[in-house]
Amino acid sequence: MTAPRIERLAVVGLGLVGGSVALGAIERDVAAAVRGVDPGLREAGPIPLVGLEEAAAWADLLVLAMPLDQLDPVLEGIAPHLGEETILTDVASVKRPVAVAARRWLDRPERCVGAHPMAGGDATGFAHARSDLFEGAACILALEGHEPAAVVDRVDEFWQCFGTFTVRKTPAEHDAISAALSHAPHLIAYAFARGLPAAEELRLAGGGLRDFIRIARANPALWCEILLMNRSAVAEELARFEKDLGVLHEALVRGDREALLEALRSGQKALKELER
Repeated sequence: MTAPRIERLAVVGLGLVGGSVALGAIERDVAAAVRGVDPGLREAGPIPLVGLEEAAAWADLLVLAMPLDQLDPVLEGIAPHLGEETILTDVASVKRPVAVAARRWLDRPERCVGAHPMAGGDATGFAHARSDLFEGAACILALEGHEPAAVVDRVDEFWQCFGTFTVRKTPAEHDAISAALSHAPHLIAYAFARGLPAAEELRLAGGGLRDFIRIARANPALWCEILLMNRSAVAEELARFEKDLGVLHEALVRGDREALLEALRSGQKALKELER
């Protein structure tokens, strides 16, 4: 598809995801001009750094990529400076808080289209950003239903420019999906890593353990905020996991080879669907 020519794109928060949006927009010619906002950076390669209010007044499309605990102060800060036609999108992995904050602070919350590109990594910060981070990834648009079709289509096209395929859900649907596919797995990996044996024994670990708990390398402060913001949906997924784990546990305790094998095969079947 032909990239939509956004004149002025600003990205607030140049971490791994936000930095990759800005770099990808430059490399893929998504926007005529790109600016970044990140008080923690002195320079950001090819991305000129500007202040938050300046970015809000300047941008045609504003991407919010800061941590969730900064969402309210950022929206409060930019609200008086946004143009009437400015479009906003974001990259947060929990969507109901974004929708609530948009209604709280923005005069035109219908021009804020939540989005979540399902891509990332263990390493954080602009140093790890890359222009192809979203290639082949899903991007979920979280729609409340009052957004103008033209605005939604514009944001949809924007994210497709980075090589994503887009799907449209409500914020609640998105948060349930994220709990199952990302948030609960992270929590489980942290929990397992927490019970690992002493350091001298860990030296004996093979690649399987490292693969299993790799995502527990992610920033604990960031993930604490994500998990709390989506705690109801994550708790539901944990309850389901505990039930499934209980089936395996009981079969193991009973020495029930048939039941254990059936449970293992059932899990492998789901894995094969993921790898299609």
